[in-house]
Amino acid sequence: MSERDERDVFIDRNQQSLAELVTFVDFVDKKLTIGFVEVNFAKDRECLIEIITTHPQCQDIQFEVLNLSDPNLRFVRDVIVEELNKIPRDETKKLVLIIIGLEKSIGMSGDYPPVLQDLNFVRDAFTASVPHPLLFVLPDYAITRLAKYAPDFWAWGRKVFHFETGQLTRDEAIQQTIGSDRMLGSLELSEK
Repeated sequence: MSERDERDVFIDRNQQSLAELVTFVDFVDKKLTIGFVEVNFAKDRECLIEIITTHPQCQDIQFEVLNLSDPNLRFVRDVIVEELNKIPRDETKKLVLIIIGLEKSIGMSGDYPPVLQDLNFVRDAFTASVPHPLLFVLPDYAITRLAKYAPDFWAWGRKVFHFETGQLTRDEAIQQTIGSDRMLGSLELSEK
């Protein structure tokens, strides 16, 4: 299956969620509004970002993708504010920030990740310092952990948009995982 066909399968499989997401970013005000986008694979995430940023209904929106993939990240708001100051603004368009990579600092296990502790604590400061719509694009496990460990911040979320992964992407992930086991099996313990 070609990359174009795979994109079409992703769109077909997620038409309702895509329509809801496009409507959300189109109608949301130019103020802090939070949406959570559940996408489990980077390939799907990139496809989704490309779709919404080029969608005809979103021509009056300036999308900016902020990659917060530092596994030691603790102060999300501070990084967003810093990045906001670097963004060349088109004042004729509404600015929507797409936050990716946060799952690296949220982690898959353990109690109360520091990044979520801070996110929950500084929730009220977002209103004045980040007066723009935010889309947090995260895998399902990270959204679950965010809801559990940052419940006050989670409560500000207006909507959760769920996107399903196509079979080809899942199969590729399984093959990569199987291949990585073989590769890891040949390494010494210290290298693993």
